[in-house]
Parts: sequence; C-alpha cells; structure tokens
Amino acid sequence: MTPEKTAVFGPLVIFFLFFLFIIIIFLTIVIKLVLRGRSSAWTGVLVDKKFAVGQDSDDNPVNCYTLIFKTNLDKQVKVAVTKNIYDDYNIGDKAEKISGKFHINKI
Repeated sequence: MTPEKTAVFGPLVIFFLFFLFIIIIFLTIVIKLVLRGRSSAWTGVLVDKKFAVGQDSDDNPVNCYTLIFKTNLDKQVKVAVTKNIYDDYNIGDKAEKISGKFHINKI
C-alpha cells in the first residue's frame, strides 16, 4: 500500500472502527437493560399512584402515569403504565410481575 493511500484511508478506517465500537457498546447496554426488565419477578401491593404532565421533544404535553408497589421483599417498584391500567388500579390492590413478561397482572 502506498503512503498516499495510507494517509487517506487510515483515518477513515480508524473512524469507522471507533464508530462501530460505540454502536456495539450502545447495543450491549440496551440489551442488558431489556433482559433485566424482562427477567424481574415480584408480587406486591399498590401503595401510591402518581400522575405527571411532561413535554415531548416538540413541547407538546404528555401524560405520565406511574404505579408504585411495595413488594413482598419490602422494596418499592415503580411501573409506568397507560391511563387505562392506571384507572383500573386502586390503592391496596395486589399485582404480580412474572419473569419473562414486561407487564404486570392484577391479582
């Protein structure tokens, strides 16, 4: 390979290798987070319901619904839900999150 080709393609190869490395790190983190969320399992009682109004990237209002459960291991778990699920739960209701699923089930 001639020195001219090395001077032109060397920085390009280094850039693309760095870019590929960043993509691999990002995908690894996303996959680990998804697997962790999917593998968790718990049973708990609803202790609080939170509602907040946020904004999306275009400054449009977005409603955020959160249910807070106290698990059988005395930990608090916050679950973001839709309005229908939020309205379906009352304080004191029991729910479970089964390993391998992303959503909660009312008991």
